[in-house]
Amino acid sequence: MGRLIVDAASSLDGFWADARGRSVFCTSELHGSGLSGRLDKVCGAVVMSRRSFELSEDTGWIADAYSGKTPVFVVTDAPLAIPLLGEFHFVPTYAEAFAAAQDAAGDSAVLVVGEAGAVNAALRSGHADEIWLRMMSRTLGNGAALFEDDIPVENYFVSELDTTADAVHMHLERKLEA
Repeated sequence: MGRLIVDAASSLDGFWADARGRSVFCTSELHGSGLSGRLDKVCGAVVMSRRSFELSEDTGWIADAYSGKTPVFVVTDAPLAIPLLGEFHFVPTYAEAFAAAQDAAGDSAVLVVGEAGAVNAALRSGHADEIWLRMMSRTLGNGAALFEDDIPVENYFVSELDTTADAVHMHLERKLEA
């Protein structure tokens, strides 16, 4: 079984989205985003929330961001319009999405992308091996916090750090249990 990698972005004041629900990291910034640009090369499957799927008017960016054969598991209780490109599956819970994605990915990594619901579900599952976090060089003042209070982020250490003009890119890995 491959690793479970969480890919997320946050403002400097800890929000993934502003008060109107607009992400701090828009899909147009996906390419050339420092460390996270390597994620598409290691992932064998992707898990995302319905909100992340719908944030872009043109969901074709998802198929462009990952290999056309990379299955994408969208957590939703209702099937959505499927883009022409890519392999999409709609599942009702994060637990089902993580299990199906790990089966599909085999020895490759499962990449969890999107908003706080997906990030927190992955971290709460206890199976998230890595967090690829972009701290964007902007503040939002209020909005939706990326990490909830009970998320065990102290179980991770920064293994790699990179900077671009727009963000600090941190690669965090789960500490090995002694």
